Amino acid sequence: MKPAIDDYNHNAQYGPLSFFEIYTSLAFVYFQDKKVDLAILETGLGGRLDATNVVNPLVSVITPISYEHTQKLGNTLTEIAAEKAGIIKNRILPSKESQPLIVIAAPQEKEAMEVIKTKCSESKAKLFEVGKDIVYQKTERGFNIRGMLGEYRDLKIQLLGTHQLVNASVAIGSIEGLCLNDIKVSIDALRDGLYKTRWPGRCEIISQGPLVVLDGAQNVASSRVLKETIKNNFKYRRLILVLGISKDKDIKGICNELCDLADEVILTKANNPRASEPENLASYFNDKPVHITHNIKKAKVKAYSLCKKEDLILVCGSLFVVGEFRDA
Repeated sequence: MKPAIDDYNHNAQYGPLSFFEIYTSLAFVYFQDKKVDLAILETGLGGRLDATNVVNPLVSVITPISYEHTQKLGNTLTEIAAEKAGIIKNRILPSKESQPLIVIAAPQEKEAMEVIKTKCSESKAKLFEVGKDIVYQKTERGFNIRGMLGEYRDLKIQLLGTHQLVNASVAIGSIEGLCLNDIKVSIDALRDGLYKTRWPGRCEIISQGPLVVLDGAQNVASSRVLKETIKNNFKYRRLILVLGISKDKDIKGICNELCDLADEVILTKANNPRASEPENLASYFNDKPVHITHNIKKAKVKAYSLCKKEDLILVCGSLFVVGEFRDA
């Protein structure tokens, strides 16, 4: 592809292709070469102007919208939702009797959901909402989900947190959207897929005695969910927080969410140009013992030196931090 890329960049009216645009194109060519049956694409940023949004999807999925990338997507949930909802569009398929676009939406704030509903109406897309059209219920043995096409009982998932039941509901809704497009998935495959799902860096336990938990929460909403998940699922004497955040994130908001969870704090930074200096985080933990390190390896050594077997080390703030901590 390099000759085509170089030729485009040489004559580009709007500047050279970005890293993400090139890799998205590379992925499409690779999928074509491998003759994939189905591709699942996650947008890089927003949706409306994202490189992935050149596709004509069978199902569009919108997970919970929160304040993130505000410098590019907008300062209100309405503005951010308008960018995210850009993946909802009129289907252009050869058959005149083709199924309309299926849209699966996780629970949203009211203003975000209004944007999604309006966009679906304009695009003649069929919207299904988790919590309304797709509903989950916790049970002693696991959980049940009532979807658009039926009920799925005694499901199990190994990921921690009630929010993962919402995620499971979104996943099942997406599968049902495929079924409406004549792509059949058996209940056994669905049940097996949920149970075997692993999500590295999402409330991932990598050690016991002391407990070491890794989570890539990197905005206010995910930090709030992480805090509740830790409180509801773990017993410990003291919590040692190892925290590093990228400088383009809401540093104040994330620190304020996690502050009361920690007994002692180690501030650090990933080996990444986007990483904020740990000193920039310190002022948000004035009432806590704070230790500053400038790489993850030193942070890990410090964390183990501070804790006992009955303590919990929580590593979070960035997937870069989480990945380096695991490898250190």
